[in-house]
Amino acid sequence: MNHKEDELLYAIAFSMLPSLSERQKNKIMHFYGSARDTYHYRKHNKDDWPLKEAEEELKFIDKHNIQCFSILDKNYPNRLIHTDDPPTLLYVKGSHHFQLPQLISIVGTRQHTIQVKKVIHELLEGLQHLNIGIISGLALGVDGIAHEAAMHFKLPTWGVLAHGLDQIYPNQHRRLAINMLQNNGGLITECRQKTITMPFQFPKRNRIVAGMSDITIVIESAIEGGSMITAKLARGYNREVFAVPGKIHDAKSKGCLWLIKEQIADMYFNPEHLLNNMNWPAKDILENNSLPQQTALLLDPMAQTIFQFIQDNGPVHKDAILTNSSIPNSILVGVLLDLELNGHIHLQAGNLYNST
Repeated sequence: MNHKEDELLYAIAFSMLPSLSERQKNKIMHFYGSARDTYHYRKHNKDDWPLKEAEEELKFIDKHNIQCFSILDKNYPNRLIHTDDPPTLLYVKGSHHFQLPQLISIVGTRQHTIQVKKVIHELLEGLQHLNIGIISGLALGVDGIAHEAAMHFKLPTWGVLAHGLDQIYPNQHRRLAINMLQNNGGLITECRQKTITMPFQFPKRNRIVAGMSDITIVIESAIEGGSMITAKLARGYNREVFAVPGKIHDAKSKGCLWLIKEQIADMYFNPEHLLNNMNWPAKDILENNSLPQQTALLLDPMAQTIFQFIQDNGPVHKDAILTNSSIPNSILVGVLLDLELNGHIHLQAGNLYNST
């Protein structure tokens, strides 16, 4: 077993400890710097660590070409890290290139009206010029339509599951899941193989959907349900939330209208409205933008260095930029503001910067 597999074994075992919350596990992992060191330096009984079960899980992910990222891994979703309770470990089947400039989650009811498909297609058609990815929960209804529409517009899409990667739920979406894997998308879960799907796992799944995204858009929802949980979580993570308004007496619109009334969500009107609200570039502006090489020529050496770092690593937190640049914070703030005002970079949720 090489060093990477050894570290992964301990990370899987540590994630399985029932006596610690996700917050506690993440704090401990960050303190020791690796799962292996956590195992060797923790004072609690090491017999509690389910290493044998972790070995079985490691064999399963190796056999099925599944990737596994701990919260210390550079490939762990960078937006998700900046939430209250990110999973200690994520299993990913398919593409793990979800560190895109823009990510949005699209959620809604399983029992939807006929307008849903039109709304989602118009939305994604208006956003397809961006380097964007679509997150949802692979459920029946709005989720499935969002995944299908993303593939139609050749956008990568990821489904977040409430079970392990040894199954697909609902079974009707097996073909959809395969298509997503074949079209630069993927499946994401914090659950191990043989996990029995229980009701409490769906809200846990929803926190990943909300935490991975810059925006959560609720297309249709009753006053209660998983979509409402996702929207509230997203707002709690200081992410943007939009809801599509509908008829006041339509049960499938009452959730969206409530989110707008309570100022949890902004009203979604059309793609142009969303782009403007998020300060994301419209298609014509993006097409007329200067090339990165031309942009660099217009910047002084310090700004050029910072811009290049953001372009290569974004979305990236301001603290990481500060550490990399080794310049005083007071100067960095000014440089970042100039870059943002000149349209070279933009600020996302979680104090993350990305190139436009």
